[in-house]
Amino acid sequence: MLELYEFPPTRSQRAKWALEELGIEYSSRVVNLPEGEQNSDAYRAIHPLGVVPALKADAYTLFESVAIVLQLIDEHPGTGLAPKVGSPQRAMYYQWCVFACAEVDPAIMMVFDNTMRPLASMRPPGTQHDPKLADRGRADFALRADILSEALSGRDHLVGDTFSGADILVGHSCFMAAHTGLIGGCPVLEAYYARLQERPAHQRAYGG
Repeated sequence: MLELYEFPPTRSQRAKWALEELGIEYSSRVVNLPEGEQNSDAYRAIHPLGVVPALKADAYTLFESVAIVLQLIDEHPGTGLAPKVGSPQRAMYYQWCVFACAEVDPAIMMVFDNTMRPLASMRPPGTQHDPKLADRGRADFALRADILSEALSGRDHLVGDTFSGADILVGHSCFMAAHTGLIGGCPVLEAYYARLQERPAHQRAYGG
């Protein structure tokens, strides 16, 4: 059985959402981040950076939330959560999957790190919130939100006419944006994320 190492609400919910959408049997192992369990030798052997998520399968142990989502979907091609390999739709699928982690998430985390993350949490002593970095994160997010909003104009999903792994990855970015107060000025993204929240698999993964 697959074992998911998680600590909600973090990027580990991306992996959990994919597992729930796919209907895969798995067990959940919550890593106690506040107590420092992520720094134990046992967990570092699973994830060398000591963060979540990680996924332990019979044949491999995998970390990085995007890699986990993509691998799980590739292992279950009949579910329709990814377009056919080599198709134009697959190209767009790759684009939005990478866009979520490479473009949207860093902007959100720049705001989170400089407005919300406790200074004593995973930060060097003496670190201060930087308002200029927070403003840069807001500006970066606004530009990327406009790009996503244009892509979603007049449609329910990012790739073709159906829900896909790209919606899982960008949808989690929307969750993070809602948590940091960034999504409120983006009505298209708000409506998109509201639709995603109605999915039973999302509710199971995020506790909604």
